[in-house]
Amino acid sequence: MEKSTHILMTGGGTLGPVTPLFGLVAEWRRRDPLVKVSWIGTPNGPEKSLVLSHNATFYPLLAPKLARNKKWTWIAIVPVFLFSCVKAFILLRTIKPDIVFTAGGYVSVPVVWMAFILRIPSWAHQLDVKPGIANRLMAPFTRRVSVCWQESASAFSKNKTVVVGGMVRDDISNGSKERIIRLLDLDSSKPTLLVIGGGTGATAMNNAMNAIADDLVQHINVIHLTGKGKMIDSLREKGRGYVALEFLSSDMKDAYAVADLVVARAGMGTITELAALKKASIMIPIPNSHQLENAHALDDRNASEVIWNMNPQILKQTILNLINDDNRRSELGRNIARIFPLNAAERIVDDAINIAL
Repeated sequence: MEKSTHILMTGGGTLGPVTPLFGLVAEWRRRDPLVKVSWIGTPNGPEKSLVLSHNATFYPLLAPKLARNKKWTWIAIVPVFLFSCVKAFILLRTIKPDIVFTAGGYVSVPVVWMAFILRIPSWAHQLDVKPGIANRLMAPFTRRVSVCWQESASAFSKNKTVVVGGMVRDDISNGSKERIIRLLDLDSSKPTLLVIGGGTGATAMNNAMNAIADDLVQHINVIHLTGKGKMIDSLREKGRGYVALEFLSSDMKDAYAVADLVVARAGMGTITELAALKKASIMIPIPNSHQLENAHALDDRNASEVIWNMNPQILKQTILNLINDDNRRSELGRNIARIFPLNAAERIVDDAINIAL
């Protein structure tokens, strides 16, 4: 490349549309160590600390979210969105990126729309099987759309859409079991369960884990990430071997390394990381959400145990059954590793470099 490129990532509110893009950042930096990376995200979301830890410049942008269960808030959407568009326009004029990338999230919509007006090319990556509203709104204004799943391609223009598989952070596989065992004072003689509530947390999962924690900790270590602002105080009092935290950033790769089994929501960021690490998992999709299609795709491929209707006892029994079944965990790990190719970052950067020139 003749000159270093300035790439702008946008997305946030949850970590689902955030963490996969760091795989793309890593691939671009591998080719061009001097590439400049900026990020536009939500003011109070969990993404800021992760972005800053990856040496990218962070810019907050307030953007409205269409809350289907809070229709009384819709009246404020238009003025807030217009304000967001103005702020995004100003930010883009200040940042001056060569290309904009998003993997979804409402904060990305005004950024991509204003980039279109400013003739800055954009690329949208569709993570989930079922395309979200944000990506549907942005797709007509992007130069390219990439999708993880073949099932998603028909939702977008065939002239600009490519099926690329998944992408993950390059450091996710560099975790150290020994380091996290020392850091969290885990019992190295016991298997370890990692519970991921997601960037915005999972209240139902947290409550269920709180109900069964005393039973589980007799058999296994538990690292429980409750989500920002979703901590239950009693989870901190379960004794040695049960570690409840709101969030992990740089230590997340170590938590994955020590985990014999992962319990998580069925967001694509987590699914892709589990695929890259060949980790056995229990998926608990959010009811009435896009995660149901993701979970069905995994279930159809025998790539995860899925709990469709969760209660504490079902969750406890599923966890203990898998912890005690090495063969089943190995089978799930092999199968999830085959759900789609994991070189999406390379394929995207190959094309995007030419677009950004």
